[in-house]
Amino acid sequence: MTLSRKIAAAVDACAAGGTLPCDVVAEEGPHRLSLRIRSAGPVGLAFEALDFAVGDRPEWSAEALKAWGDRLAARLTYLMEPLVVLEADPIAGEVELRSQSPTARGGHRSYYELRLGRRGMLRLGRVAYDEGERRRRPVPCQMTLEALERLADDLVATVG
Repeated sequence: MTLSRKIAAAVDACAAGGTLPCDVVAEEGPHRLSLRIRSAGPVGLAFEALDFAVGDRPEWSAEALKAWGDRLAARLTYLMEPLVVLEADPIAGEVELRSQSPTARGGHRSYYELRLGRRGMLRLGRVAYDEGERRRRPVPCQMTLEALERLADDLVATVG
């Protein structure tokens, strides 16, 4: 069974159990995907953050992380906003991607933020920037189960 099918089954089991919020984890080979689900239904789900890990590599170089970020930005075109590599920090061993054009609604600008780490880790979250308070805060990511499955497949495919 693929990582995408395993995470879909874990989400279905969590939603059917009615114990939300809940943490779900799926592993396939060296890949591990986990998320904290806040709500789930027949159409989709909302989660706080998604963590993806690649466990079969030593530390990634800054160049390898940047290349992974570029592949992710090119492939994850179905999210609400296109992604761009915002910053690559070779000293910290991190690459950050964000939505190119945040969604503006009700005095807030919301955007995706992805952080890649030298140990083959990825964290996807959504952030809302309150223009009045000039503060950032995490907000739930919302997507269909099919989009989550596609995302799982694409994370695996972009590892390279």
